[in-house]
Amino acid sequence: MISEAAIWHDLECGSYEADLDCWRTLASDHRGPILDVGAGTGRISLMLAALGYEVTALDLDRSLLAALSERPNGATVETACADARDFDLQRNFALIIVPMLTVQLFGGSEGRAQFLAAAAGHLLAGGCLALAIADLLDDEEGAAGGAVPEADVCTVGETSYSTRAVALNQREGQIGIERRREVAAADGSVDVQSATDWIDALSPEQLEAEGVAAGLKVEPRRMIPATDEYIGSAVVCLGR
Repeated sequence: MISEAAIWHDLECGSYEADLDCWRTLASDHRGPILDVGAGTGRISLMLAALGYEVTALDLDRSLLAALSERPNGATVETACADARDFDLQRNFALIIVPMLTVQLFGGSEGRAQFLAAAAGHLLAGGCLALAIADLLDDEEGAAGGAVPEADVCTVGETSYSTRAVALNQREGQIGIERRREVAAADGSVDVQSATDWIDALSPEQLEAEGVAAGLKVEPRRMIPATDEYIGSAVVCLGR
């Protein structure tokens, strides 16, 4: 039985495809084991595994990894349940990817420093750590602000789920994407929930400087284009 957390993750992240070419290209450039940080239900891990890569999916939420493992090709992806700011997998990777602003969820510079130290210790010589980041305040359209997007909906059994990004909120050093979630049961009752993801404000230059402080070297950035529903993002690349 899929967890509610996995349902929301699929609805709010699963349809995003604008970054897939970037991760495919990086995987091709760095042939070898791949670590997907913040893998969730496997949007990228499963795609890379289907291409023949050896992939490990890391996430803090065990129920998301369980959903990944139950999906077609999921059995070929190794999973690791751990906090990205403190993990030790006892192996190294040619490529570590951190998609969908995950590095901006680590709670500021201290959390990022902890993650960067852990990631650096898991990189093979010549390997690459690639991290997608964005400035949500630059967004003028789509889910992160501006015009309210259409709701994403799905039905599981007799229960319907709907989620819509409705506002951007701000507090010191962070921007919050507020979503309205609705769960409609078979008896007609509707449970309305509010959920906010707080994203650290972070520039590519700042992240690159933090990477250098962790003993990594700056490599050329990649870019992920904007879509009608998602802002574009920069992919900071740090090498060992």
